Amino acid sequence: MTSAKAAPFPPGRLVVALLILSAALWLVLAFVTVPRLEQLAGGLAPFDVRPRGYGYVEARTLLKALDEEGRAYYLNPELVLDSFFPPLYAAFGVLALWWLTMPGRVCDGAVPIGWRVTLVALPVAELVFDGAENICIATMIWRWPDLSGRLVHIASLATQLKYVAVALTLGSLVVLSAISVWRAIAQKN
Repeated sequence: MTSAKAAPFPPGRLVVALLILSAALWLVLAFVTVPRLEQLAGGLAPFDVRPRGYGYVEARTLLKALDEEGRAYYLNPELVLDSFFPPLYAAFGVLALWWLTMPGRVCDGAVPIGWRVTLVALPVAELVFDGAENICIATMIWRWPDLSGRLVHIASLATQLKYVAVALTLGSLVVLSAISVWRAIAQKN
């Protein structure tokens, strides 16, 4: 009796498909909606692209500069599209990190489960922080001109933590991918 070898999960094709989808959406956000928001705000950067965060005065200045048209654009299409990006990016990150840490990819045996879980927690954290950021930004826009300093602080913190999670995720992906490629090349020689 022959037993068929089970296909590894996740399949590499799924990881690549999620990479392509999240990259395509990121390109739309980075090169279409964010530049349009900056234009509507007289050159001021939107909340989403301020890795160092922002304070109450900066938030008030941006929301005032956006005017009604700009705030409406921030809600739709920017935040609508940005509500799809975090789950796509997180799914890609989780599956790519899980795939890269499968036995034989970065070391002969299995990467310890604790390390694997820690690594996949990084894109999940980005999903949570980006989602919180989006909710806070939408709330600031809906409540405008009534702007809460506490809400601005929470939004800014979510933005900063989002960028930390993104940096750690991307750094992990780059390092693990480099190790995996290096191992594959070394095994062929």
